[in-house]
Amino acid sequence: MTVRVGKIELTGVQSLHTEEARTLVEQRVPEQQGSTFQDLGRDPVTIVLEGLLLGEEVQSNLETLRAAQAKAEALSFAADIAVGTELTEVVIEDFRVRQVAGYRNRYRFTMRLREHVEPPQPAAAATAPVDASVAADADAWSEGTVGAAAVLQDPASLSDALAEKPELLEHLDMDDLGAAVANNMDSLSGANLGGMLGTLGELDPDKASGFMGSLSKAGALGQVLNKCLQEGPALLEKLKKLDMSKLGSLFQALTGGLEFLGQLKKVADAASKIAGDVKDLKVPPELARILKR
Repeated sequence: MTVRVGKIELTGVQSLHTEEARTLVEQRVPEQQGSTFQDLGRDPVTIVLEGLLLGEEVQSNLETLRAAQAKAEALSFAADIAVGTELTEVVIEDFRVRQVAGYRNRYRFTMRLREHVEPPQPAAAATAPVDASVAADADAWSEGTVGAAAVLQDPASLSDALAEKPELLEHLDMDDLGAAVANNMDSLSGANLGGMLGTLGELDPDKASGFMGSLSKAGALGQVLNKCLQEGPALLEKLKKLDMSKLGSLFQALTGGLEFLGQLKKVADAASKIAGDVKDLKVPPELARILKR
């Protein structure tokens, strides 16, 4: 019969038997016949092999088996007798060898194998990935909260902060942001406000609409409109590139107001230029006399 232990194929096995048992603890019941048994599980399977080691590689095989026995190294096991069991790995518990006189490279051996089962992982090992994930989420949330607080202290930094870390938007409350912008309106330029509106509109239209609503509650929409108007057509073109269908009515009204006021400013500038030109116009004396009649 052929038996494989690790990478070594034992072709000269002459005897093989197993020892299998369960651990049963007998619990006697007073004044009753028979007993109750507590099953503590199956004992490790024991396999006893006897046979011959033959061939040119016998010395190498002996060295490998002895090293595995000395280190209690787990080895794979395959044999017909193991069919129907959970036996897949063994440890060499006892290994005895004697050389057969008169024969070269022939040894008689007795090997006792015990079933090997990998020890269960510690409870901490199973929860370690979860703990690491929770810690990472906590660190990210803490970092995001600190970043959001910094933006509320300096609203002008919103565009740069979101460009570096878009996930920061999850930690920003639009009511708090609107109140911060209203309180710092004097220090904010049209470019700052336009950058905020454009960035919010691109990243999250819902939050952009919420931001406009918070500005309306704070009574700061007029100031925002005036400051954005100073940035000219470039800001208007940037805002018009956003998907207005996803933005709220206040955002659309702001964009429309900027467009209207921009056109009105062009008309006013043109009218001022015409008035100046007329004022500087030199009227011929003959025409002046006619106009005076």
